Amino acid sequence: MGLLFGQYQYSVIVTGESLQSLINAALSSSPQALLIFCCDESLKNQTFVDPILTSLQVPVFGGVFPAIIIKDEVIDEGLLVVPIFSDVKVMLLTNLENADSSDFDMLSDSSHFESAMILIDGISRNIDFALNSMFEHFGNKLNVFGGGAGSLSFERKPCLFSNQGLLMDAMVVIFMPTLFELAIGHGWEVLDGPFLANEVDDNKIIQLNFQPAFEVYEDVIDKFENKSFTANEFFEVAKTYPFGIERLDDDVLVRDPISVEENSLVCVGKVPENTLLYILKGDNKKLVAAAVNAVEEATQATVKEQGLLFDCVSRHLFLENEFKDELKGITSAFNNSALLGVLVLGEIASSASGAIHFHNKTAVTAVAKHPVKTI
Repeated sequence: MGLLFGQYQYSVIVTGESLQSLINAALSSSPQALLIFCCDESLKNQTFVDPILTSLQVPVFGGVFPAIIIKDEVIDEGLLVVPIFSDVKVMLLTNLENADSSDFDMLSDSSHFESAMILIDGISRNIDFALNSMFEHFGNKLNVFGGGAGSLSFERKPCLFSNQGLLMDAMVVIFMPTLFELAIGHGWEVLDGPFLANEVDDNKIIQLNFQPAFEVYEDVIDKFENKSFTANEFFEVAKTYPFGIERLDDDVLVRDPISVEENSLVCVGKVPENTLLYILKGDNKKLVAAAVNAVEEATQATVKEQGLLFDCVSRHLFLENEFKDELKGITSAFNNSALLGVLVLGEIASSASGAIHFHNKTAVTAVAKHPVKTI
């Protein structure tokens, strides 16, 4: 099996001229598709993007993210264009927030593919519905991975690259014949709970244990950690204390509270009503070890030549300088340090049962599977 992607093209300058130049350089190797990652802070002017993307004769997919990952480096400015040497099939779902089950009928013709990468507007509602609809179509036939595009400012704006141009409130599904092994690790531990989320509205927790959600959350942080929200910006405190959704089939699913609205907590990703939530706490070394060990354990029988990493932007903000240790540990598992990725607003990964989850504060590494040769 050949390599999935070829020599990437990078520019710190993001203009129409630089984008076209990188695309031309990538196309010179005759790829079957193009992957584009761009840093949000570098794309102030989006008007030049659509004419370039809509003119391409090969499938193109990608997104705008808080940062790009190249090997063990986080790069918060610039543009990355990657030639893809695989017969991929790209499908696009727009108007995600108003999607219903019939919109996913287009996904049915994918029987010869092994994996699917999903890039989604990380600020959209209806993300969990979209992922559940994917699972209803495919069950456990595909290994699914990806992440949420968008800005750390959580401003609504176009953030997904496609042959239709730059889009928002959309989902791009890239079916691939390559089998990927998935390594999913977060390392967060329970601080207190469980609490009953008795009233929610999609990604907004309104009540915990029949009390205003923020008041319950604030009391726990003050009781156990002696930290005050009145003296700090909400996210500066909350990035250390995410929620964990109790699941029967796996570890807790992490949810990241990002803001407060009238005593309700707004999270990245849906919180099911009447589910049990834990308030979590992180230890830097345990978080790093969880991400690195997941890669090592999940891919023991695989030659780790190339991988794609979708790591949470708030995980990066929490770990600060020690995030470098996480990237170095993950990269060291690859034979040729061929690791590309992005910091995302929510991570996507299918579990052993095939269910597709939208994670927060988690590292998802997708390793292109090349079986180890035996004698």
